Amino acid sequence: MAILDRIKFEGMLNGRDWLVYRYPGEEFVAGTQLIVGEGQVAVFVKGGQAQDYFTAGTHTLSTSNIPLLQGIINIPFGGKTPYTAEIYFINKTSKLDMNWGTVDPIQLVDPKYNIKLRIRAFGQFGMKVDDYRVFLTELIGSMNPLEVVNYSKMLNYFKGVLVMKTKSLIAQAIINNKVSALEISASIDEISKFCMTEISNEFNRFGLKVVNFYVQSINFPDEDFEEINKILRDKASFDIIGDQRAEFLYIISEVLYGK
Repeated sequence: MAILDRIKFEGMLNGRDWLVYRYPGEEFVAGTQLIVGEGQVAVFVKGGQAQDYFTAGTHTLSTSNIPLLQGIINIPFGGKTPYTAEIYFINKTSKLDMNWGTVDPIQLVDPKYNIKLRIRAFGQFGMKVDDYRVFLTELIGSMNPLEVVNYSKMLNYFKGVLVMKTKSLIAQAIINNKVSALEISASIDEISKFCMTEISNEFNRFGLKVVNFYVQSINFPDEDFEEINKILRDKASFDIIGDQRAEFLYIISEVLYGK
């Protein structure tokens, strides 16, 4: 394998969607130039463990600027013998336009009208890598190290738990706060904040941070809505009959008792 004296990743693979890139080389010498672009961080990995990282700029690799590596990398006298380590480039900018949605409807009972609803929800969220060491240790080890890992691929790892958790949280928010189907639109902001707080915990365990989470729409089939309309029509009819009955009793009272 060729010894590398200059390490740089342009960050243009897969457009702006790239998340992690493993540099295709492992042998370096003291004095190797490491160039890290804006919005990137380079992480040194040795023996499967993240050891040190470099932010944007040009770095000359040596024992003086990588103290965490000094004890685990054998650099002989003169520093000309190659040593091995892996370098991962990580995109540290936020990805804000990832979509989510419930494939199957959320089935629950409307807390006000007591009818079954089949709710579907859709929205958008954003995330970023927050803890590079945890991220690499927990997730990247299970991926093909020769591939560029993009956000779309990363989302596949979380899709199941994200949808399952979101369905549960939306149902919980509606039931606990007694939000009727006709009041859901007015409660979307509160439901979004509630979901973001709870879902963040799932991502934090893997070194990721949820920077925003939006429920953009919560809807249900027309036939469910028609059931609610029927209840409202029946209630309106009952109220009218009740008002007419009260008026009739008042007239009778006037006739019989002059009151």
